[in-house]
Amino acid sequence: MPTPRRVTVRARAGALLLLVVLLLAAACSGGSGASSPPTTLGPDDVLVANFSFTPATVTVKVGTTVTWHFDQPSAPHNVVALTTPVLFNSGNPQGTGTYSFTFTTPGSYPYLCQIHPTMRGTIVVTP
Repeated sequence: MPTPRRVTVRARAGALLLLVVLLLAAACSGGSGASSPPTTLGPDDVLVANFSFTPATVTVKVGTTVTWHFDQPSAPHNVVALTTPVLFNSGNPQGTGTYSFTFTTPGSYPYLCQIHPTMRGTIVVTP
C-alpha cells in the first residue's frame, strides 16, 4: 500500500508564492492581452479605444499632424473622414498601432469608424 504523500509547509508556501508572482505578472501585462496606451497623449493625439475617440474633438492649427493611437485589439477600428472626397482614411481596421494625417486647410473635419459608426470625432483646423 502506497504511503500518503506529505506536503510540507515550505512546499505550500513556495506554491503560494509562485501563484502570487504569476498573478502579479498577468496583472502588470494587462491580463487581457490589450496593449498599453501611450503613457501621455499629446494635444494632437487621439486615443481609439473602448469604442470611442478620446478626445472626441481636437482643435489644431494648419500644418499640424494628428495621430490616432489604436488600442483595442479585441475590436479593430479605423478612421475615415466624412468629407467628399474623403480627405483621410486609415485603411483596414486595426486593433493596435497608429495612423497620422497632416491637416493643411482650415475647416471642421468630422470622421468616424466605419465598423462602429457611432464612434465619431471631429478635427477642427484653424489658420
